[in-house]
Amino acid sequence: MKPKHADSPDTLQSVTVQAPARLHLGFLDLNASIGRRFGSLGLAVDSHYTRLTVSCAEQVSISGGKLSDDTHARLLKISERFYQGPGRQLASTSRAAVRIDDLIPAHAGLGSGTQLALTLGTALARLHQLDISTTSLAQQLGRGQRSGIGIATFDQGGFIVDGGLKPQQTVPPLLMHQAFPADWRVVMIMDQHHQGIHGQHEKQAFRDLPVFPLSHAQAICHKTLMQLLPALAEQDIEQFGAAITDIQALIGDHFAEAQGGRYTSPRIAACLRQAQQLGHKGIAQSSWGPTGCVFVSSAQQAQKLIGQLSDFIESDHPSAAIPQFISAQPDNRGAIIETVS
Repeated sequence: MKPKHADSPDTLQSVTVQAPARLHLGFLDLNASIGRRFGSLGLAVDSHYTRLTVSCAEQVSISGGKLSDDTHARLLKISERFYQGPGRQLASTSRAAVRIDDLIPAHAGLGSGTQLALTLGTALARLHQLDISTTSLAQQLGRGQRSGIGIATFDQGGFIVDGGLKPQQTVPPLLMHQAFPADWRVVMIMDQHHQGIHGQHEKQAFRDLPVFPLSHAQAICHKTLMQLLPALAEQDIEQFGAAITDIQALIGDHFAEAQGGRYTSPRIAACLRQAQQLGHKGIAQSSWGPTGCVFVSSAQQAQKLIGQLSDFIESDHPSAAIPQFISAQPDNRGAIIETVS
């Protein structure tokens, strides 16, 4: 992996990268019952994006509206890891100014950390004209240690299944990618007053979780292969939703002790229960939450459900903060990269 000379006629002035949020919809086997651990299901969505631009500079600088101290520090750390890893052969004066235009909300279950690392890492690699794959970049930036969903959705968008990790493996292989039906919608329910487990608490939670029953892992794998994926191929929202709901119940109940119940946020839990009572399937929480999801067949169904859930919260929980409801479409493109020479 060698950089092109700085005087090359196609030297770039700037690179902009935009990457979609992702939903993490469950693990296949948390305990490596037959040698591989984790394995994940997930989907790229258009509800939120991380978008940033890098341009040549003699030292790293970071700008952007309303950047938290934590996000600023994370960006500096990603830049440092890049220049110590993939960019270690660059001259010491080859650095970049980073401008943040948009960010996926942190600790909401939408993959913000991986997308932040991959957008910045990819932008820097393109700016310095380094030939490196997204998988290799993720590995060198410390991403994909449990799930490959964010890596694959960055590259391709759509619906993803990854194969989990064998011992000493750092990034899981992609098993399946398929465009998600464009007419389907995901009603996303977001609690801006609650955060999912993250950081050291997340690592501790995985260490303290009880053994995931082999029968549950077998049931999830069976439902994935023989119900969820065929339903996706045939665009059968009822069967797809039923599989998601069953998989999520097994996963959510296993994580309940760590996150305070099947779902992290009580407000979102109430909305998801109401959606089920209204006859909806496809009930999910993304990752550690708090974001909840309901899969529906159309934009009209999504707007109808949002109206019903808004009325439910206002009438049955008048003192509660109103969640944010979003009708999200699948993102079947993945990251968009724009260059200026």
